[in-house]
Amino acid sequence: MKKLMSNSEYHSNEAIGSTLLKGIHSKTVLHAINKKFEETPSLILGSATHAAILEPETFKKEYAVAPKVDRRTKEGKAMWASFVAESNGKTVLTEDQSLVVDSISHSVLSHPVAKKVLTGGESESSYFAQDEKTGLMLKCRPDYVNGGALIDLKTTRDASFEGFSKQIGQLGYHLQAAFYLDVFNKANGTDFKDFFFVAVENVAPYGVAVYQLDEAHIDAGRAAYRAALDQYAEYLEAKLNDNDIDVLYGYPCEIQKIQVPYYFLDQIKAV
Repeated sequence: MKKLMSNSEYHSNEAIGSTLLKGIHSKTVLHAINKKFEETPSLILGSATHAAILEPETFKKEYAVAPKVDRRTKEGKAMWASFVAESNGKTVLTEDQSLVVDSISHSVLSHPVAKKVLTGGESESSYFAQDEKTGLMLKCRPDYVNGGALIDLKTTRDASFEGFSKQIGQLGYHLQAAFYLDVFNKANGTDFKDFFFVAVENVAPYGVAVYQLDEAHIDAGRAAYRAALDQYAEYLEAKLNDNDIDVLYGYPCEIQKIQVPYYFLDQIKAV
C-alpha cells in the first residue's frame, strides 16, 4: 500500500519502521521502545538538507531562516516580531545552518552521479505492508525511488569508502536497506534488489560519494531486521499475556556467571 503523507504524519503512524528495529538490533526491545527522540541541531540540519534536495517546495513551506537582528533595539525587536509571525509553525534555521544546507545541496546536485540517481524518480512517498510471519504492519519511506532502485541520502562527517562503510555497520544502514526493499516490494508487488546511498559530508568541502550496498550485506541486514522484528513480536505477546520472560526486562532474568573479556586479560599479562 502506498500513501501520500507528510513526514510528520508518517512518523506518527504506529506501523513499525526501521528506526525501532535498528534500536532493537543494537541493544534490546526495552531500550528501543524507551528511547526518547531528541531533535538535535544535526538532525534538524539533516532533515532540512533532505527537504532542500528532494522536496524543494516542501523546504520553502516548512523552513525559515532567522534574520540576524539586534533584538535589543526597537527596530530589531520589530523585525524579529515580524519574522516570528511570518514563520509560525515552521522549523527555524540559523543563517549559518542555511548556508550549510545550501552548500550541501549544491554539492549533491552538481555531482554527476548523485544528480543522475536523484533525477527522474519519485521522492518521499510512504509504503505500508503486513509482515506475514508476525502479522505486524510495517512502514518505510524511501528518500528516492528511481529505475528499480531505492536511494537513501545520508549526511555524514566522512563520506570516504572506509569511513562510510564503518558507518553502515555502526548505525545499521544495512538493516534499513533490507527492510526498505522488502517493505517496498511487498507494498508494490515489485522485486527491487538495488539500494544506493548518496553520502554527503556536512562539513566543508561537502564531499559526495555514491555507494551501492552489495547483496551479501543486504542479506545480512535482512537477517538482522528479521531477528529484531521477531523479538518485538515476542515482546508484544509476552506483554499481552503477562508472561514473565526475559524480553520484557531487556536482559535474562537469571543469575549469570560473568568474566572480563579475554583481551583485557591479555593486557594484564602484558604489563
